[in-house]
Amino acid sequence: IASSCERSPFITYESNPAPLWSNFLCVLVPLTVNFKVIGPDHPIMVSAGEDALLPCHLFRNTSAQKMEVRWYRSKFSEPVHLYQNEKDQAEQQIPNYQGRTELLKDGIVDGSVVLRIRNITPSDHGQFICFFRSSRFYAEATLELKVTANRFQCVSLHTLGVLFTSLLCKNCEKIYKYLHGNKYLIMALQSSRERCNTS
Repeated sequence: IASSCERSPFITYESNPAPLWSNFLCVLVPLTVNFKVIGPDHPIMVSAGEDALLPCHLFRNTSAQKMEVRWYRSKFSEPVHLYQNEKDQAEQQIPNYQGRTELLKDGIVDGSVVLRIRNITPSDHGQFICFFRSSRFYAEATLELKVTANRFQCVSLHTLGVLFTSLLCKNCEKIYKYLHGNKYLIMALQSSRERCNTS
């Protein structure tokens, strides 16, 4: 709470012999607390199939317990995870992340949270945005998640006019797993050094 004092327009100062303090009208007004969202300053590297931990926190150690905390990717209206009204809102998650995320809140009273994403796949590669909103202010930070191949070679191939990023390896079962068994797409995705035998 901050005090904001102004001279009252209803007092005739020339003829008023009252004490000096009565020449001011003091009003208590709320002090708006702004904050900044901070995330890692480097990409988070996670192997496919493992869990990812995406941390962010508020500068000034402001409690986020009563705030909205939203994780999203390209669209604000499609949350990867949403914490609102002091609880997780699982029913508002986009389908690809339902049952895969958990917001770790051990440090939420100090403005620190961590999003756990289970069973990382190549489709999780890219940016995630951590968004905080209080009743008077909001801010966000962008994090970069990089999915690695985990003992297998990760290559990018330009095939059929589309850029595919895929885990290409000698084990064809792995490729079927990540490409949902699409045999024709697997046959199209070839590197100059190796070819997967789909027979």
